Amino acid sequence: MLRQFNRFIILALIIGAALYVTLSNSETATLKLGPTLQVQAYAGVIYIGVFVLGCIAASLVALFFGFKSYLRERKLRAAERSRQAFFDLFVKARSYMASGELAAARDVWEQILRHDQENVIARVELSRCLEQNGDLREALRVLDSTRMSSKLNLEVLFRAAELNRKLGNNTAARDNLALVLDASPNQFALEQARDLSEKMGHIDDALEYQYELEKSGSASEDLTEARVRLTFASILQQHRSDATLREALVPFVRKNPTFVPALDRLAEIEVTLGNVDHAAELLVKAAKASGGEPSRWHKICDLWLNTSSGDFKVRADRAVAAARSAAQSAKGLERVRAELFLARTMLVATRADDARQLLDTICALAERERVTMTPEMIQEHIHLQGLCLSRSGMVKETGPLWERLVDPSGANPSSGSSSLVQSRSEPSPILSTP
Repeated sequence: MLRQFNRFIILALIIGAALYVTLSNSETATLKLGPTLQVQAYAGVIYIGVFVLGCIAASLVALFFGFKSYLRERKLRAAERSRQAFFDLFVKARSYMASGELAAARDVWEQILRHDQENVIARVELSRCLEQNGDLREALRVLDSTRMSSKLNLEVLFRAAELNRKLGNNTAARDNLALVLDASPNQFALEQARDLSEKMGHIDDALEYQYELEKSGSASEDLTEARVRLTFASILQQHRSDATLREALVPFVRKNPTFVPALDRLAEIEVTLGNVDHAAELLVKAAKASGGEPSRWHKICDLWLNTSSGDFKVRADRAVAAARSAAQSAKGLERVRAELFLARTMLVATRADDARQLLDTICALAERERVTMTPEMIQEHIHLQGLCLSRSGMVKETGPLWERLVDPSGANPSSGSSSLVQSRSEPSPILSTP
């Protein structure tokens, strides 16, 4: 009731103001609306009319922009509802993927794409879902429409490169990475392109990517190792004959003295040229650079004993020294295995007594290293002990060892083989190899 009364008061004030303006301006005025159209009335009426028309015009303009704002707001609200719906579906699909319900997750992603074909996130996630389900080709197909569009998306290109690489399509993978680099050069894409080029044997391309990485200001130990590795691969590609390859590798090894593949390759060339001493020196460097890998020391032993010529004692001493280095750098079960190899090398070097003393400490060594010898290592230990006794002229003492080989449990100590061995009176055999 009070609100209606207030409205009545306001209306009365407006009418009173209009009457006041009209009565205060009672003279006649002429309003020209065109060449022949004109209106004559009280000046106050004309003033009020012009004012009302201005209010109406302003209201129409305000109504137009208000309606336009309403439509824009409605559109924004609809977009917000769409984003919220996508977010809800996104969370739902990711929950399915986390719980391993890949079929349900695929249905949700496809539902999103049916409403929004250009939704890059949904396409990428659908490709991940298909990949987890083992369908790599379908996962790649899902990305095709987005990958080929004018609006390149780096994540889509990276995903396409990853899927192509897993499918073995290295060329296609590198093409996708090239698109990434054209759009936005970055360290990760350069590293991926470099590694793919190296894997494909395109060393020159890999070196170009390596140069781009270095130009970008990147600096790391991995980057330095990659440059050395690629330079070595380039040298191998450029030089086919051993003579020219040796000329290229000598300065390379001098500049990179710890790069093991180059040391090994140069050592092979030196062996073919008959430079055994130099080859052995290179192999020793390779063994030290690789952290004392036992197999490399064994290769050096073989080089001194079977490839090198000259005084046998000198060669044997060098072989034993290499085998001892292998044993010193090993730990755990590898240490026991290296000690057995050292004993075998001593036997070849005609040091049966030294080998026997070493073999007597093998079991204690295994205890100190807290390891258990494998059955093959135990058999080798017994064989070597038997050879040591035989070379020392103690053939009869080898009987228990051979019985252990025939019956490791010792349950049959009086077998015929025991008496047969003990009754032998042949001289000690001298073997050329263990």
